[in-house]
Amino acid sequence: MSAVSSKPVYFYNTLTRSKELFQAIHPPKVSIYSCGPTVYKDIHIGNLRTFVMTDLIRRTLEYNGYDVFLVRNITDVGHLQNDDIESGEDKLEAEARKTGRSALEIAQYYTEQYMRDSEELNILPPHLSPKATDHIPEIQDLTQKLLQKGLAYISDGNVYYDVDKFPDYGKLSGNTVEQLRAGGHGRQQMEIAEDKQAPEDFALWKKGDESRQMNWPSPWGVGFPGWHIECSAMSMKYLGERFDIHTGALDLVFPHHEDEIAQSQGITGKPPVNYWMHGEFLIIGNRKMKAQGNDDDSIKMSRSKGNVLLIETLKAEGIDPLAFRYLLLTAHYRSKLNYTDESITAAQNALNHLREDLADLPVSEFSGQWSPAAQKMRDAFHTAINDDLDMPTALALTREVVRDQSIDPAERRHLLLDFDRVLGLRLNEVEPKKPREISDEARELVRQRDEARKAKNWALSDQLRAQLKEMGYEVRDTAQGTQLV
Repeated sequence: MSAVSSKPVYFYNTLTRSKELFQAIHPPKVSIYSCGPTVYKDIHIGNLRTFVMTDLIRRTLEYNGYDVFLVRNITDVGHLQNDDIESGEDKLEAEARKTGRSALEIAQYYTEQYMRDSEELNILPPHLSPKATDHIPEIQDLTQKLLQKGLAYISDGNVYYDVDKFPDYGKLSGNTVEQLRAGGHGRQQMEIAEDKQAPEDFALWKKGDESRQMNWPSPWGVGFPGWHIECSAMSMKYLGERFDIHTGALDLVFPHHEDEIAQSQGITGKPPVNYWMHGEFLIIGNRKMKAQGNDDDSIKMSRSKGNVLLIETLKAEGIDPLAFRYLLLTAHYRSKLNYTDESITAAQNALNHLREDLADLPVSEFSGQWSPAAQKMRDAFHTAINDDLDMPTALALTREVVRDQSIDPAERRHLLLDFDRVLGLRLNEVEPKKPREISDEARELVRQRDEARKAKNWALSDQLRAQLKEMGYEVRDTAQGTQLV
């Protein structure tokens, strides 16, 4: 592991609503918890945008010399159809009932599909992928501790967190208890469960019934965990009471992440996370893909809208999954990104051009030292990625490198591959073009042209260039003289 870069890294922190200097708790180590998929259906490309965001955070930190440890969970129980109001059937149970398959089979199938999709997008695999169903003892232990601390209560086999007992509730999302009771976002007064003391309270453990496949014995009766408690249990087990970064999509800020803070901080008395980072939504912006019955040109991609696109959908349309990753790089992670037929086609074309340009660059051993021109470009790229993941600027700089005549072609190749450590476009897999056979006649014209340029006979130089182009060669001027492609 190389030394940590002296260049500052800035991330936008949802908790403070500001861009902050990143400071690791235990440098050079950085711990990240990423909310993973709920594996009851295919993971759509809107979900995958969030996982790419986390991948870019990880790659940026590793580019800066940090030793990153990433945990991304698998939610295979507990996620209700309406978690914000604690109602509806568990999503996996609902899918099992609808399809006749076991909940375990469904979870395993979609977990494997999510991993394949992640690989298609070159998302680095997390160091740990813990499943909620493998951590029932930890979930029950955390629930028991919250009961002992007086932060939770039992009601008819359910265990609820008493939000009124946690004064910091609402700091992440702005949804304070007062706002919720006034009918703000989330658990509406009219939707209060009969066994809750207050509508804003949320489930740590839910009472099960015979119709469910996934039930576990507990001190409070047979049941299953609430959704929010699993992430507190797993993040605390694998990353400790405090860790550096927690990521997720914007719609997880409330209630999921707000409830995580209440649970974890309720146990330890300490804020569990230093930097909360959230990605914006992917929206659909052309009529071909609009949700049924919706006339809005800019709608969030979601199953409930009926406008879900999968990696398999893209591939069936002849789109390289890495073209979708390229598209994601064209927008800042905190900005909505409009997915249209036009935008994905443009991304595919741009990626193809980048690959073609890279293939034209000669292969050489890297000396380990950058030229001043290359170092200047590298510094600009480094500054961009460290500025809260300014990938649009980083991508623009990557395109500039390809044709920067002040940098030797072979060094340009090394620079592009260096940038791709963060971009993740698998440029290292691009095969260089085989050297073109150059005729003796063309070699003689090159010799004459180099002499003409040395003599500053620009008219003759241009005439010889035109002759070479007529012979089918692309002519490039380099520090070493005329180069034919």
